[in-house]
Amino acid sequence: MNRCALALPMPMPKPRPAAPAPVRSALACLLFVLALFCLPGRVAAGAPAEVLIPIHVSAGTNLIHLARDYCRDRNDWRRIAALNKLTEPYLIIRDTTLQVPLSLLVAEPLTARVAAVNGPVSLHTGDGRTVPLNKDDTVAAGQTVVTGPDGYTHLILPDNTYTRVEPEARFTIAYLFRLADGTIKADFTLDRGGLVHWVRQKLRANDTFQTRTPIAVTGIRGTEYRLKSEGSEANTVETLRGRVEVAAGGRNVGLAAGQGTRVRAGGTPERPRALPAAPAVETIEPLYRTLPMQIHTPAHATAKRFRLRLTSDDQGQATAADQVVAAGSAFTIGTLADGRYFAFLSALDAEGFESAPAGPRPLTLRTVPPAPLITAPQNNGSLWGTTGRIEWLASDQADHYQVELAADAGFSRLLDRREVREPRYTSPQLAPGEYHVRVRTVAADGFETLFSLPVAWKLAPVPDMGTMEATANTRPVLQWPAMAEGWQYDLQVASDEAFTTLVFAREGLTATSCTLEERLNPGTYHVRLRGTVNGQPQTPWTPPQQLTVKPKPLGWEELLMGVVALGIILL
Repeated sequence: MNRCALALPMPMPKPRPAAPAPVRSALACLLFVLALFCLPGRVAAGAPAEVLIPIHVSAGTNLIHLARDYCRDRNDWRRIAALNKLTEPYLIIRDTTLQVPLSLLVAEPLTARVAAVNGPVSLHTGDGRTVPLNKDDTVAAGQTVVTGPDGYTHLILPDNTYTRVEPEARFTIAYLFRLADGTIKADFTLDRGGLVHWVRQKLRANDTFQTRTPIAVTGIRGTEYRLKSEGSEANTVETLRGRVEVAAGGRNVGLAAGQGTRVRAGGTPERPRALPAAPAVETIEPLYRTLPMQIHTPAHATAKRFRLRLTSDDQGQATAADQVVAAGSAFTIGTLADGRYFAFLSALDAEGFESAPAGPRPLTLRTVPPAPLITAPQNNGSLWGTTGRIEWLASDQADHYQVELAADAGFSRLLDRREVREPRYTSPQLAPGEYHVRVRTVAADGFETLFSLPVAWKLAPVPDMGTMEATANTRPVLQWPAMAEGWQYDLQVASDEAFTTLVFAREGLTATSCTLEERLNPGTYHVRLRGTVNGQPQTPWTPPQQLTVKPKPLGWEELLMGVVALGIILL
């Protein structure tokens, strides 16, 4: 296979009107197909390689007219005649195709525009340089696009044709130019990897659009197809729209829409086979609120794997993510910016042939603001009293929050549903028991996040220790009702409500009463309690309760001494 960079001539002269095109016969179509896949040859043995361009010749045209209309020198008809083994300049079979050296043609060089890039993609410029490929760059003849793992690029070609180059591919524009009659000649090389060509309009008789791999040539007249090259091992061609011709080993095979073939090294194209049916896309939801985003594969009769491609446009030209997973599993997209996307889903059979993609299926990823995180109470914790107080982390993007309180984990028995502005909530009066709560954020534009992870908690009445009073000459006895069978208790008595100064503390009490070992000075003390199992707290500390220690009552000796002291003062 010959490759060369275009060194094209001076500005193109104004083209002459083309001759009218007659109805082509079956013989003419066959001749065209054969000419379409002719590889560049050499002018003579030992001469430098010469790129040959197929030129379609309509009825009423001869060699002299061809040279006049397409070449820089009218006398080039002689060289064209010699190359094509023609002796008469005026005798040409109508609707045939001649091979013309590129160096003789008046041609306008064209480029491909980079419409989108995702991941690692580089451009080999043809002069030894390698540079990153960016959106809105151009790719010219003789330049090579190389994609890395997870690298994609979409190229817009003349006449609204596009090519998607997939990961780990090497794709070269061998030549791309416009002739004097306005037709376009395009020849590409795919050394490895995969691509999708989409020629949106039917090509004209003199247009050429073909892609070469190390083992085959694929040409089209107006279609969409996939080409997957395994280097020098095998090629897979899958027609999505229109018709494709695959040439290898001296044999041509035509593929209609929905058909595919494989070409192995040294062989010919296999017999066309039907591609798998496109899968259903109903498993793809319209809205995803979290990352990683998980999309489950649908049921399919023959699929062994599925491929999901997400693009930022409904034409599928800007790939944002691409994954292949086994049937019955789920796509997991871990890194993706919030936004609107379009999903294209295809099925792959046991032989690796891939269906036409189903889609585009629009979806939205919205992860900001995230679901709230409840900070209190702790999951499976306990609260004391007749109401529960719930708190969560605030979001600066929240307009308000929605809170749901339920008697069951499935939230089928709702007890309260409320909207609050602040990141806290106090329940209505509740009986002792187990409750469940969850919260979600509502943004200013009405977007609702997922609910938070639900939190289960128990509401228990504060253990009533009764009226706690003592005198300075007695040891107080504290009593409380049992919290649960088999539990132990931690008890603290402090001189301050913050319990920074403890005057008495015991852990692991097995009884529901405790006698303080030391007499307390008169004053007000604070008492709290918590339930434990094997030394591990099962409840928070109860709200503090007050213990009042009164002064010791006066006896007759103290009264007598008081009277004597008073008498002395009065004297």
